Amino acid sequence: MSREKPYMLEVRASGGMIMTTVAVAVFTDIFLYGVIVPIIPNVLVERIGVPQSSVQKNISIALLAYAAGLLVASPVFGFLADLFQNRRLFMIIGLLGLLGSTILLCLAHVLWIFIFGRLIQGMSGAAVWTVGLALITDSFAENNIGKMMGIVSSSMSLGVFLGPSISGVVYARAGYYALFGILFGLICADLLLRIFMLERKDLERWKPSAENESAVERDIGFVSDNTVSIGNVEPTADRSTLKSQKKKKPKVPVGLKLLKNGRMINGLYMGVIIAWIFTALESILPLHVETIFNWNSLGSGLIFLPIAITSLISPLIGHWIDKHGPRWPLAAGLVIACPFLVLLRLPENGAIGQIVLLFALFTLLGLASSMLLPSSMSEISACVTAAEQDKPGIFGKSGAYGQAFGLFNLAYSAGSVFGPLEAGFVTAAEGWGTTTWTLGLISFVSAVPAILFTGGYLFKKRTSRNIDGQ
Repeated sequence: MSREKPYMLEVRASGGMIMTTVAVAVFTDIFLYGVIVPIIPNVLVERIGVPQSSVQKNISIALLAYAAGLLVASPVFGFLADLFQNRRLFMIIGLLGLLGSTILLCLAHVLWIFIFGRLIQGMSGAAVWTVGLALITDSFAENNIGKMMGIVSSSMSLGVFLGPSISGVVYARAGYYALFGILFGLICADLLLRIFMLERKDLERWKPSAENESAVERDIGFVSDNTVSIGNVEPTADRSTLKSQKKKKPKVPVGLKLLKNGRMINGLYMGVIIAWIFTALESILPLHVETIFNWNSLGSGLIFLPIAITSLISPLIGHWIDKHGPRWPLAAGLVIACPFLVLLRLPENGAIGQIVLLFALFTLLGLASSMLLPSSMSEISACVTAAEQDKPGIFGKSGAYGQAFGLFNLAYSAGSVFGPLEAGFVTAAEGWGTTTWTLGLISFVSAVPAILFTGGYLFKKRTSRNIDGQ
C-alpha cells in the first residue's frame, strides 16, 4: 500500500531541523531542571514549610531525586530507542513526562509531591539525553559529531545557568506562578518542534521513485538488507546469507559489550566526574551566597550567568575535537578547573571586590566547562563508531548509540547523586572552603585517566580493536 509523502519532508528531516530540535529539547529539560536551584530555599521554607535547619538537606534531596530519575530511566530509554529505532516517538513521550512533572512542581505544597515531581522530571530528561544524542549520531557524519555535541553542550550550559538566572529574576519580581507560566510556554514550543521534526531515515524512505514500492520498503529499514529475496536467489545463497546474518548477532547483550571496553569505561568515568563537580556547586552555592552576600533569589541566579555566556564557545571546541580528537580538551578542562574551584573559597564578604572575584572565577570555570561536555559526549559516540568500523554488525541491526548514551546518562546521573551528597556533607561538617578544595582535587586527579585513556591508551601503538576486546 502506498503512503502519502509527509508534508515538508526535506525541511522536517534536515540536519538543521534535527539539530535545532535536539538543542531546544536539551535546553528545555536542563532549563526546567536549573530553574529550581536559586529559588529552592525560598520554596521549601515559604510554600512547603520546611524548618530552616533542614533546608540544605532537602535541597540535596531535591537534586538527588532528579538524578535518581535519570539513573533509572536512562538505560531503559536507550534500550527501547535502539530496539524500536524510533527516536522521535520517545522524545515526545519524554516531553509529556516533563509536562506532568512541571505541573506537580507548580502545584506542590507538600514535600513528597515536590520531590516526586523532581523524580519524574529526571525520568523525562533521560529520554532527551539518551534518545536525543543518539539521534544526532544517526543524523550527522562522524567528522561533524564533535561540533554537534558542542552545540548540545552550549544548550545544556545555557539551560543549567540561564535557568537559575532567569528564575531568580522572575521569582523576585513577579512570583512563583509567573515563573511557571514561562516554563509551560517553553514546553509548548518544544512540543511543536518535536512533532514537526522527522528523522533522517524518514527522508531516506522517499528517495527511491514512488513506482518501486519494494525499494521504498527496503530503504525504510523494516526489511533488512540481509533478508532473503524469494525471486532470483538460489537456496544455497539463502542459507549462506542467513548463516552470515546469524554470525553477526551479538553473543552478549549490547550493554555488556560496551562495558567490556576500557575506553568506554573511561568515557563513562568522565561523565561521573563532570556531573559530580558541577552539580555539587549547584547544590551548595545558592545557600552560600545568600549567607556571605545576603543575596536573595535574584542574586543567587545571576551568579550563574558567567558560565552561561562562556558556554557559547562549546561549538568551537567541538569543531577542534572533530579534527584532533577529545583527549586534550577533556584533560585541559579538568586541569584548568582545579585552581579556580579551590579559589572559590576566597570570597568571604559582600564587598564589591569579593563579588567581582566570584564572578571572575565562575567565568573561568565556564571556560573549563565548555571543554568538558563536548569532549566526553564525542568520546562516547566515537567509541561505538570505532567498534562498528572494526567489526560491522557487532551490535546487531539495532545498533548501540542509544544504549551507549543511556550508559553515559547513567554515569552522569551517578555523578549528580554523589556530587550533591559529598558537597552537602562536607560543607556541613567542615565548611565551604574544604568543599572547594576537595572538588579541585577530584578535577585534577581525573585529568590523569583523561590523558591516558581518552581516544585509546596514550602509549599504545594505534591498532584496530573492537569492543569485544579482540
